[in-house]
Amino acid sequence: MLTCFLDNDIVIKLSAFDLFDEAIAVLNLDWTQLQVISTAQYTFRGKSYIAQYSESVCQKAIAITQKCQKVMVENSLEAELLNGFAGIDIGEAALIVATRSQTDFLLLSGDKNCITQLAAIPEQIYKRLCGRVICLEQLILKLIEVKGFVFVRDRVLPMVSCDKSLQICFGYSSSASEENVIVGLNSYINDIRQQAPNLLANL
Repeated sequence: MLTCFLDNDIVIKLSAFDLFDEAIAVLNLDWTQLQVISTAQYTFRGKSYIAQYSESVCQKAIAITQKCQKVMVENSLEAELLNGFAGIDIGEAALIVATRSQTDFLLLSGDKNCITQLAAIPEQIYKRLCGRVICLEQLILKLIEVKGFVFVRDRVLPMVSCDKSLQICFGYSSSASEENVIVGLNSYINDIRQQAPNLLANL
């Protein structure tokens, strides 16, 4: 069975946009397949998260993590290697290490900095992740395709300031057209594909 690892960024941002259930549905996943870092629910209780996203959004994210399977942070050579790279935090490294035991998995990340940094990690780890990573922009693009532009736009715009690339794509002061949003999302996706070749999955 496919296992889907979720980093903290994807959980909190999809919670902010109230699109978590829809995102999991378009990937044909159920709760038994979802795994998060064991410390996620405690991280979302932090003052910095509450200040940026609001307490209600953080509570949504906590409720999501409580329903998911948990990945423990382990001390291993691979974890040490990954923690040595700027842009990859302990939680993200733990999720990547956890993929070692899976034959079929996806890694969903809302952290573009982390995704592009993966291009520099040891080749054997990079190869394992190739075709397995999904970024936030891919999910939003897929949701537009399945749920319609207006549905997604109306969910994203109220909290669009929490993600810089989506703010650029959807518009700062006034909402962008569907065509421009799609062009913008594809531009970010293609940029990741250039910086980290073959890493992103095809949706």
